[in-house]
Amino acid sequence: MTQALKTHPYFDARIGMPVHTVLPGDHLVLQNEDAAIMTLLGSCVAACIRDPLSGAGGLNHFLLPDGGSGTGASARYGVHAMELLINALLRRGSARGDLEAKVFGGGNVMDTAATNTIGARNAEFVRRFLKDEGIKLVAEDLGGSHARRVVYIPKTGRTRVQVIAGAGARRAGEAERSLERQISQRPRKPQAIELF
Repeated sequence: MTQALKTHPYFDARIGMPVHTVLPGDHLVLQNEDAAIMTLLGSCVAACIRDPLSGAGGLNHFLLPDGGSGTGASARYGVHAMELLINALLRRGSARGDLEAKVFGGGNVMDTAATNTIGARNAEFVRRFLKDEGIKLVAEDLGGSHARRVVYIPKTGRTRVQVIAGAGARRAGEAERSLERQISQRPRKPQAIELF
């Protein structure tokens, strides 16, 4: 298991396996484990990337499409979150050409009349990044005005998406923004990114 922050899985009887939770600015990689990864998304985006040949796969959760630079840049930004996840898979022996992705989130959960929202920019970023990197996009559920709970099983590549609408979506959006403010105020240790 490769991850940025330590998680403790819980057993979910609905899916019959342990579930790890990934928070914004974090990622997790599992290889051939009978376990799932779960995250809750509002305007954030999660990329589920796996190598079907090796059984390694993971999920990241980023808040903003871009920002920061260098080794001290945070994984809460899309470009860094994507590189961290892909590099974790490459270190496990995956080849970039074998990787496949599913992407979720990018909802407009706060101001449904707004255009060019953070969610829309996150969705645009992740599509462009995968295309530029030559990683096959096999499924997406991006945009809309709802939050999502995503459960991903890297070993099989299966995902479950639960739509959270109305007040639940607004609460998810508010929690996301609160967490973004907390993260931006907290100093983070530099994370090295290897470019292959």
